[in-house]
Amino acid sequence: GGGRTVSTPRPPRVFVSYAHDATVPGHRDRALQLAESLRKRGVMSFIDRWVEHEPINWPRWMADQVRDADFVLCLASPLYKQRCEQLGDPALGRGARWEGALITDAMYSNIVEAPAKFISVLLDGTKAEDIPDVLRPYGYTYYRWLEGTKEDEMLYRRITGQPLLKPPPLGPVVIYP
Repeated sequence: GGGRTVSTPRPPRVFVSYAHDATVPGHRDRALQLAESLRKRGVMSFIDRWVEHEPINWPRWMADQVRDADFVLCLASPLYKQRCEQLGDPALGRGARWEGALITDAMYSNIVEAPAKFISVLLDGTKAEDIPDVLRPYGYTYYRWLEGTKEDEMLYRRITGQPLLKPPPLGPVVIYP
């Protein structure tokens, strides 16, 4: 839905964590589209594609992004799951492996708050089975993102703290005779 715009004290900060998964055609471009869509709507999103031309210390950059984000969008895919779970060839996909290790450590260190920070997202061509095990059972709450859909709105509402429904005001206790 096209709601009105509001200004917030500080825009929410989001990091998009994903694998460059060629087994899912167009996955890398859809990840970028998600980051761009959020930024256009006032969410300070970050993705590796915007800095890949710079001489980056990647492990430090990823650690900073995960630490500083209000939310980390974990874009499930077969390779993201494999690499986050430290499976397959350890020489391949170091970025997703490192981010998976950072996410696993954050979940282990703060099991109370961390599950709210790490949000599983499915893009076209991915399925719930592609969500890394460390994000389960929390991973069963996930968003199937496509720009302009109800799921897009629900993910955006979560990131920006705009619940769809709020409880009514609490009334007085009824005293029965």
